[in-house]
Amino acid sequence: MNDETGAAAPPVQLWTRDGFLGALSVVTRSTYAPDYLSVEGPHAPRRAVLERLTPDDASDPQALPTTVATSRLGVKLHVSGRRQPMPFVVRNVEADEIHFIQSGTVKFETDVGSLIAEEGDFVCIPRAIAYRYAPQGDAMRSVIVESPAAVKLTPPAPSGMINTARDVKYAQIDPDIPAGGQTRLILRTLDGENTVFVMPHDPLSLGVRLSDSVPVWKLNLTKIQTHSYLPEGGPPSHFLSSNTGELLMFNLSARLGNRPPIHINADFDEVVCYVRGPGAWGGCKEPGTLTWVPKGVIHHGPSEDVPQGYEAWLLETRATLRWTPKALAVSQLMETGNYEPHPGAGQ
Repeated sequence: MNDETGAAAPPVQLWTRDGFLGALSVVTRSTYAPDYLSVEGPHAPRRAVLERLTPDDASDPQALPTTVATSRLGVKLHVSGRRQPMPFVVRNVEADEIHFIQSGTVKFETDVGSLIAEEGDFVCIPRAIAYRYAPQGDAMRSVIVESPAAVKLTPPAPSGMINTARDVKYAQIDPDIPAGGQTRLILRTLDGENTVFVMPHDPLSLGVRLSDSVPVWKLNLTKIQTHSYLPEGGPPSHFLSSNTGELLMFNLSARLGNRPPIHINADFDEVVCYVRGPGAWGGCKEPGTLTWVPKGVIHHGPSEDVPQGYEAWLLETRATLRWTPKALAVSQLMETGNYEPHPGAGQ
C-alpha cells in the first residue's frame, strides 16, 4: 500500500480485545511484525494437512476419533477418517460437538433422528445426544470441534447470512433402525475417562416424534453468505457461537475487500480449515489444511479476495489450544504472513 506521495506506507498493526468487538489499539511499525527467525515452546503457529494424519478410526472400527488439540477450558479438536460404520453408540455428556465433513458422505444416526451429511456440511450434535455415524462410501474425513458450552447458530441478523428455512436441515425419524440386540453405549467426558454401558437394545431405534424441536441439524458451508465491508474490507461475521462467548465460527471463504491487517488477537486462538479451491488462500493450497495462530501471536494472514474462489472456515476460541503429539508429528511451524510453512519448519 502506498501513501499520497507514492511512497510505501508503513505497516499498520492492530491489537484487539474480544476479536474485533472490544478495545482497539493501532500503531505503525518500521518493520514487518509477523517475521520471526525461530521459536521454542508450544505457543507457536502451526499448520497441518489432514490427509497426512491417519486417524485411529481409519483402521480400527472400535477406535474413537483422534484428538489433535486440547485446552484447559475443555475445547478440543478431533479428526475422524472412518472406513467402516461405528459398531457402538457415543453420548458426549459434557460437550456439544460440531462435525465438519471435509470429504465423503456420512450417515448420522442419533436418538432424535438421522441425517445424511455431505462434503462441506457442519453437523451439530448437542450434549447428551447419543449418536453413531458411518461412511456411505469407501471413506470419509471430518474435523470435530468439541465445546463444553452450548453452541447455536447466531448470524448477525435473522435473515441474510443464513436462509434458515431453506438451508438448515434437521434429523428425521428413521423407521428402519431395528431395536436390535446388545449395543455398547460409550459416555464421553472431558477428562477422557469414558464409561461403557452394555444395553439390551439399540438406543437409536425410535418410534414417532412428539415435539417440533429437533436439536440435531446440518448446514453446508457454501450456504453461509460471506460478509464484506467495501471498499476497505473488514472483519468477517460469525455464524455460530457458544452461549459463553468462548467459541465463534466464521465462513472465511473468498470475499471482496482488502487484505486483513497485521493483528494481535489478545483473547482468541484462531484455527482456519482451508477446505478446497480452486483458488489458493495464501500458502494454503492442499484441501483440508489446518492452520493455528495462538492468541497473542502477531499475524497478517493471506488476502481473502481471490477471484478463482476458495472455501474455508475459521474457529476462534478463548481456549488456549495445545496440539497433541500425534498432530505435532504431521504438522509444521508456520510463518504468519501468508501462512506458508516457516523456513525453519524443520525445528
